Amino acid sequence: MSYHPYGVLNVTFYNEDDVKAYLQQYGLPDLYIQHGGIAGQSILRYLKGKCFTVYVPALRHGHRIEQLIDRIGNFRASCYLVDSEKYLNSRSMMYIPVVNTKSICPRNAEKRRDFIYLAANYGGKRHDILLNAVRGTPMTGHFHPVDAARLDLRDTRITTSKWNSADVVELLTTSRIAVYPGDRTSNPAAMWECVAADLPIVVNRNIRGGKHLVVPGVTGEFASENNFYEIMQEVLANRDRYRPREYFLENWDTVQTLEKYLAFFREMGWRY
Repeated sequence: MSYHPYGVLNVTFYNEDDVKAYLQQYGLPDLYIQHGGIAGQSILRYLKGKCFTVYVPALRHGHRIEQLIDRIGNFRASCYLVDSEKYLNSRSMMYIPVVNTKSICPRNAEKRRDFIYLAANYGGKRHDILLNAVRGTPMTGHFHPVDAARLDLRDTRITTSKWNSADVVELLTTSRIAVYPGDRTSNPAAMWECVAADLPIVVNRNIRGGKHLVVPGVTGEFASENNFYEIMQEVLANRDRYRPREYFLENWDTVQTLEKYLAFFREMGWRY
């Protein structure tokens, strides 16, 4: 257990029985949000009828989650935040990650690289697409948080940094554009942070969820595995024509997003 600097208590549990024991000892929450896949579903069931519950299904988990969302009318939670318009109904709204736009913001800084990619290195994040795209080219980039020893960076101009070894805001403000080549991933908060920092973003058109972030010609562009480098070149060449930060603040500002969530929760029956 530890308190974050902004006052939130962070508690790590090793199994669901510990969660239940903690709740029995310290009391039930007013609001419970379950994000992701199958893990933790028993807690969602346990809290049904005891407090207000929100389920955020992640499309990255594939058909299992899609089948669960299809049963949205009689599933476990009080309401849902979903990654795709396909699943919107009277008990759901689009999921928008909340970004601290005061901390994640443009700064006057020297641009040290062409692109930044914020994602840990595992299968669904598809670092291989970027490596294949830029290998043998003069394009410069940075991967964070990534262990360079786990990637073949030969003949590339890509640097890396690990957790807590680089300031994310500095990485964003010293880059020209952002990229997100992941496919089996869903609405990563890092994509939204890049746009909030005023970086146009190139996103894999096969990403599972979060496509509503990409507004072509405004916040960024979609690209396929075969033309990722070409789209990156195009966005870099026309970087000043995009207005990602302005669009973000107009539509997904921190306070605005939180107010929409709270209003939706109250409409669904939350009493606070």
